[in-house]
Amino acid sequence: MILYTIIALYYIICMLFEKILEKQINRKMWLVFLLLPLFFMAALRAPTVGTDTLNYYQSYLIISQESFFSESASRMEIGYVMLARLLSTLGLDFLGFQIITTAFIFFSFGKFILKYSKNIAFSVYFFVASRMFFATMNISRQYIAVAILLLSVEFIKKRQFLKFFLIVLLASLFHTTAIVFLVIYPIVQLRLNFKKTIVFISLGIVSGILFDYIVQFFINITGRYQEYLAGGYFNFEGNVAIYFNLLINFSFFIVGVLIRYWDIPIKMNNNCDKLKDLGIRKVKLISNETIWYASCLITFILSIVGLNSTIMDRIETYFTVFFLAYIPSLVQGIKSKEIRVIVTGSIVIGLFANFVLIMIYRPNWNLVFPYNWYWDWNW
Repeated sequence: MILYTIIALYYIICMLFEKILEKQINRKMWLVFLLLPLFFMAALRAPTVGTDTLNYYQSYLIISQESFFSESASRMEIGYVMLARLLSTLGLDFLGFQIITTAFIFFSFGKFILKYSKNIAFSVYFFVASRMFFATMNISRQYIAVAILLLSVEFIKKRQFLKFFLIVLLASLFHTTAIVFLVIYPIVQLRLNFKKTIVFISLGIVSGILFDYIVQFFINITGRYQEYLAGGYFNFEGNVAIYFNLLINFSFFIVGVLIRYWDIPIKMNNNCDKLKDLGIRKVKLISNETIWYASCLITFILSIVGLNSTIMDRIETYFTVFFLAYIPSLVQGIKSKEIRVIVTGSIVIGLFANFVLIMIYRPNWNLVFPYNWYWDWNW
């Protein structure tokens, strides 16, 4: 726990450093410097680090013994199984597989942060303090799907639905739940405003009331996750974490509403309205801010629905990832310098406090400590 606390504090210092030397920093080198230590920790972790890592290890051993096109004894999705078979055929053991999949996750996240974040250190700090980093060492199969979905942002912006759909389909081959990401496409086509936001929240409340029926419908359609019904995923039983999650997501959402985030002007550098490089005139692009706000809105709605279920936090993952760009942009959108400082400080302190408290009172959530290197692990 002390190790992760020091890491979080380190990135807070990096945020201050970036703020002071913002114009003198090489963004690419700075991003590599910030993410590399986290990559090595995730890629070279022992199978005991992360709740599901040992299951992935055992599944990889099973999959590596199967013929390439045979039916797998593993319950993993076909995309994950085929990737494991391909890498095992090339002679890689589980550590090699873990390094390659982790490299892809960090490459995709890094590419996204580099392109869209207005404050790289802030985004990386959020990645750590929101426990996304822990999740990469736990539910890594889902984070492969998330990393794939991040590649779809440009297709959303350019309204290229077929390419967007194919990316989502590919992600669903690694985690079936990734298919829910399709919902963001029609939402960003709308010109979101306060009235439409209220409508969506109302629909979220209705969905929460009808939650049990929606879950059963999804399971019937996909034919998967039936085993979760018998577990503790579809009930909350007074789980305080759900209310904390709702509070955090509400805080990010309400700040966006108060500053009318959807009205932030479209800038020429990232959100230009014309695809000049393609020679196409007056082709409207979806702005970055529209995607970030839509993701925040969906996350908040899922938090409301999630009052019925702890597993909704997993679904939120596909949308909270955009907080890596949304939060720095949100802060920058606040006109008053004094209020901007207060909001930034509140976010940093609030995330840090939540991060530490969860490690103290819920150390078994992700099972990422004590941290052990792969070579120190004995089966």
